[in-house]
Amino acid sequence: MKDLIKKILKEETEEIFVIPGLHYFADGVEGLKNFIKKNNITRWSLDGELDLGGYKGDLTWLEGLVSISGDFDAYGTEIKSFKNLISVDGYLNLYNSQIESLGNLQSVGDYLNLEETPIESFGNLRTVGASLDLNKTPIKSLGNLQSVGGYLDIRGTQIESFGNLKSVRLRLYLNSYLSTKTNEEIKSMVDVGGLIVRQ
Repeated sequence: MKDLIKKILKEETEEIFVIPGLHYFADGVEGLKNFIKKNNITRWSLDGELDLGGYKGDLTWLEGLVSISGDFDAYGTEIKSFKNLISVDGYLNLYNSQIESLGNLQSVGDYLNLEETPIESFGNLRTVGASLDLNKTPIKSLGNLQSVGGYLDIRGTQIESFGNLKSVRLRLYLNSYLSTKTNEEIKSMVDVGGLIVRQ
């Protein structure tokens, strides 16, 4: 038990290395990856954007990523989960990636695209600042999600209830499970600011 307590205390007090931007590395993503590995950085934050769209290399160096102040593009990658990532201030594009869980991620400042992914769990996700696209995913629950600042698209999912979701600012695209509910029933479950669109 003492070892477990020591491990938890170490993780909570461990400093986060802030990387001022990808532009500091002449060879971009490869330079960032090599810097993190060479210096054995276990917890880090990126001030700026990170574009890994279509990246086919090793992604274990991302395990220490805690936050990104800009956009994070990881469409088409082999990434399966986020170990330490807590926030993305810009958008998070995971379209057609291998993501299965969002792990500790709590907030995305702009849109979150999970379309055509094998996502199974939202983990700790609570807020999405703009739209959330879950079209054609096997997800069954919105987990702890409370608000979506744009539209919410759950077409092609197996979601049967809104769980903890309180509000969707714009349109709500329903799947076949929830399309049987009336607008009044939907609005009694979640505050929808725009149209309710049935499949």
